[in-house]
Amino acid sequence: MTKKVLGLDLGVGSIGWCLITLDKDEKPQSILGMGSRIVPLSAGDAKEFTKGEAISKNKMRTVARTIRKGMDRYQLRREALKKVLSEHGMLPDESLIKLPLLELWELRARAATPGEQLSLAELGCVLLHINQKRGYKHAKADEAADEAAEAEAESKSKKEKEGYVAQVKGRYQALKEKGQTIGQHFAGELRANQQTASRGVYYTYRIKEQVYPREAYIEEYDQIMKEQRTFYPELLTDALICRIRDRIIFYQRPLKSCKQLVSFCEFEKKEKVIRVKHTNKEGVEELVEKTITIGPKVAPKSSPIFQVCKVWESIHNIRLYHPDGTERKLEQEEKQKLFDYLQRNDKLSLTALRKVLKIKPKDKLWCDKLLVNGIAGNTTATILRKVLKGYEQYEGLLRFNLTTRDSHEVDEDGVIRPIIDESYQNEPLYKLWHILYSIEDREEMRSALIGQLGIKVEDLDDGLMDALYKIDFVKQGYGNKSAKFICKLLPHLQEGKMYSEAAEAAGVRHSDSMTAQERDERSLLEEIPLLQKNALRQPVVEKILNQMINLVNALKREYGEIDEVRVELARELKMSREEREQVLSNNRKRKKKNETIAKRIAAEGITPTKARIQKYSLWEESGGRCIYCGNPVGVVQFLRGEEIEVEHIIPKSILFDDSLSNKACACRSCNQEKGNRFAMVYIQTKGWEQDYISRIENLFKGKKISYSKRQRLLMLPKDLPEDFIERHLRLTQYISREAQGILRKGIRLVSASEGGVTAKLRQLWGYDNILRDLNLDRYRSMGETEVVTVEHRDGERTDERIKDWSKRKDHRHHAIDALVVACTRQSYIQRLNRVNAEADREEMDAFIKEQQQEHKLSKREKLSLLEHWLIRQPHFTTGEVTRHVEGILVSLRPGKRTISRGRNIYKRSGKTDVQRGVLIPRGALSEETIYGTIQLHRKDRSGTELVRSYVKRIPLSKVNPSNVKNIVDSQIRKVVQAALLSLSGRKGVLPAELYLDDSRRRVVRSVRCLVRSNTLIPIRFNADGEAIGFTKPGLNHHVALYRDGVGNIRESVVPFFRAVERARYGIPMIISDPSKAREQARANPNLPESVLLSLPEEDWQLEEFLQGDEMFLLGMTDEAIDRAMETKDYTTLGRHLYRVQSLAAGDYMFRYHLDTTLDGKDNVGSIPKSYRIQGLKTYRKLNPRKVKIDLLGRISLA
Repeated sequence: MTKKVLGLDLGVGSIGWCLITLDKDEKPQSILGMGSRIVPLSAGDAKEFTKGEAISKNKMRTVARTIRKGMDRYQLRREALKKVLSEHGMLPDESLIKLPLLELWELRARAATPGEQLSLAELGCVLLHINQKRGYKHAKADEAADEAAEAEAESKSKKEKEGYVAQVKGRYQALKEKGQTIGQHFAGELRANQQTASRGVYYTYRIKEQVYPREAYIEEYDQIMKEQRTFYPELLTDALICRIRDRIIFYQRPLKSCKQLVSFCEFEKKEKVIRVKHTNKEGVEELVEKTITIGPKVAPKSSPIFQVCKVWESIHNIRLYHPDGTERKLEQEEKQKLFDYLQRNDKLSLTALRKVLKIKPKDKLWCDKLLVNGIAGNTTATILRKVLKGYEQYEGLLRFNLTTRDSHEVDEDGVIRPIIDESYQNEPLYKLWHILYSIEDREEMRSALIGQLGIKVEDLDDGLMDALYKIDFVKQGYGNKSAKFICKLLPHLQEGKMYSEAAEAAGVRHSDSMTAQERDERSLLEEIPLLQKNALRQPVVEKILNQMINLVNALKREYGEIDEVRVELARELKMSREEREQVLSNNRKRKKKNETIAKRIAAEGITPTKARIQKYSLWEESGGRCIYCGNPVGVVQFLRGEEIEVEHIIPKSILFDDSLSNKACACRSCNQEKGNRFAMVYIQTKGWEQDYISRIENLFKGKKISYSKRQRLLMLPKDLPEDFIERHLRLTQYISREAQGILRKGIRLVSASEGGVTAKLRQLWGYDNILRDLNLDRYRSMGETEVVTVEHRDGERTDERIKDWSKRKDHRHHAIDALVVACTRQSYIQRLNRVNAEADREEMDAFIKEQQQEHKLSKREKLSLLEHWLIRQPHFTTGEVTRHVEGILVSLRPGKRTISRGRNIYKRSGKTDVQRGVLIPRGALSEETIYGTIQLHRKDRSGTELVRSYVKRIPLSKVNPSNVKNIVDSQIRKVVQAALLSLSGRKGVLPAELYLDDSRRRVVRSVRCLVRSNTLIPIRFNADGEAIGFTKPGLNHHVALYRDGVGNIRESVVPFFRAVERARYGIPMIISDPSKAREQARANPNLPESVLLSLPEEDWQLEEFLQGDEMFLLGMTDEAIDRAMETKDYTTLGRHLYRVQSLAAGDYMFRYHLDTTLDGKDNVGSIPKSYRIQGLKTYRKLNPRKVKIDLLGRISLA
């Protein structure tokens, strides 16, 4: 009976899949299907996710939305204020509202001056002016962030040292010392910095940059009302003053709670099915079932109970080693001493550990990586201890005693499980933390500190309140366990159990593995359900996992039940944002270092290769010496392979590790003497321990070698854990567990693989060169191959290769990886773990001898016993794999919808109104840049005329030699050109500011540039209806080709915004029947004329339309297409399959379906990377036929 196994290779924007069958002996039998599914991400999304950038597109949209909301709320306040002013005869007229800048500020200064009476209209004008800018109201978190910024800026200038909040407070303090209001201060500064020029008056003082706190504006308001009330006592009553101040100008709504965003505890959460009301598409309300998650939320990282748990976990992970590599175990009493130390200190270093445990220097103990940077202590307690230093009377507030009691649960043996009693919440430290964590308002916090903890008022006023208020315990975020589960876990951690043991003792299975019986008995779903939106709060990962679900469900429908899925996740999908950011940083550094090394190698007269760059790096990190004997070695000898070799620290026959962490530079004599022994064993037999260990320690301290390499160099056979490899391959990350958990809903057996294993097996089984060989003729026709001479020990050899070839240039590499994953048994990984066991070695040796006749290897091929064994494991031949790979048609996930329907929820006067069927565009309607117009004089033969020209404002940093000539103002253009000349020959951009005069008063921060464009659309109009603001439309939605009444082909390019506009007025976005569409348009009285004019003429007939990412066959005759479709000749069809890359008027770009990147070389070669078609005649010549590629890579005519 055959078994179906699916291999999946999940990447950031792709899914490779391969479904194979195994025979009764679990040997690969046949390939049922394989393919690559591409999930297009925008360039920004993919780049930001891989880089782990903190500012994502969503965040930028949120910032823009916040600005819009701020503007909307300002306008609501303004209208409310105008209404009140109108009711009381204080609404100013147009002349007052449009007062010149200095006069307006002087009016505001007079309003707060004793004895100065303003008219009611003038007072209304001042209030409207205050409403425009009401000051910065900082949150508690800003205090902490500002303090941290100041602490980091020791070496910066005074201005840079001060944080934003500190600068705001400084200005406010200076204002109070002068005894001025904001209006009086700004009026004086504007008068002092007034300049007169031919164009009029201007000011060199920028009010916009002078931010003051909200309190300063409230004080100014109160001062104005106090002075003007003496003139209008009956009008300016307390009720009116408070209404305008507290309910209009300075009204701030309470922040919404974000508790719903906190994750549920993985160990305590449960799913519950409830019935909720739902309105269907017909508008009928019905009850539907909905699955919700219930249970406790994860605890804040700053919570005292979480901190105690974290410290115990860290202590149990500490590993100390003797000089010979044997582990020095920690006793429970010693662990308790370390716990007590970490409760009082923010970090535990190796030096501090030796001191606490009274370890003598002569013992020469060394530690694992955990202690290199120090172990974090109880950060909550240490922060509070520093703040309370000098207040000995409050030391009792740091007390946090935990009481253990019996729980209501028993283990398998009937023993009652212990638990931490909830009384810890009444401990002083917990109360203090909770006040600081949960209360945002300063006065509320002050009252709680006095009332609940008995802190004296005089101590708070003496600076303690300021210090406590600056602490931000929220910023640390949330942990991965709830307080409820921590209470179950802690008693077992305190007893000395490791985390996995403690979790099991608390009644939670730490591992996701199931017994064979559990696996066979569990029920499976016919179709795996899709993830709900925001289920993982990582949109990119959700998109990939949902595509995986769709793919698996489609394969089950096509091929029947799948017995097993083997999955490999891309490294980026398993990483957190911070980890992705760190990896990218490391890759950049490595790339830069490799480029430098390549130049040094070339300087020696040797051709740089990947292997030689690696050799040079190993030679450099060992200080130009053999890692074992310490004798100097020449770099040229090493690069040429003369008497110096790359050495595996732990032999490949023992540890299947071909990474740089397991390689070193060694002289040939040492390498041969060492043989298949651990490095440390070889050193002991030579008696070199003292010098060797000293040399390794110096290299490690000097950051020449990594911690993992140091560990291998000092390791003995008995120190190699049985599951050393499996620890590195095990997918423990959250996303990995989620992916496997999703698949287990519909698949009986799900297992995981890892990229390192896949890459090695792909190489050993000969699949690495399949794509290169398939692409060689194609790249040769494009002129992108080269003949190179390669040096070998037995002479030189010439070889033709593709320039800068990488398998990642071809989308099909995902499918090949998936094939390897499908063929990778768990027994291979287990073999990697036990490869140093004698029984396993004998078994592999016997197996190899049996297979000797089938697999004859070159005598020169240096392979380990394990590699020989892996080569002989059952797998498909390269010929069979090549035949299947040739027939792969890349499947592309359809792009996002143009619009969707949503709803708006409004809450007014306690009532909730729901607006349904709201049209929501699924993309940008236009570019963000706003263009204006100016009148310029243009000379021609007939004279001079005024011409309207478009302009846009850009910051100085965006000005370069190519666009500087477009700057409108001639004086500014000369200054900028001079600044650019000063940068000539140097990389860099213009400074943020330039000056037009020697006194540095006239500042230029941005410039207006002329823009030549015929695609701008008006979006702003003045009171006369004249367009004054323009923008460029976004991407084109589609291009439609129509045949007019006389038989000519007419092109209609429809931008995205125009398609959305059509949908808004009930007109089809893609018009297949122009006559009917125009009839619908004329029936709508609210339809703008611009929409009607954009519609095709009534007598036009739709021929075809093109949209982004649609698939086309290009360059085939209709007969050839029909023949290939009938015979399912996917190899032939694949040579002509392209997708729409971009569309413009008379300019269509098509991209070859296999290529992952474009290089701008259009229409080159037998199978071009891209076709750029300019003109309908050329388009027709290629006989384009639209096709559809489904989820499984099957083709059909559209």
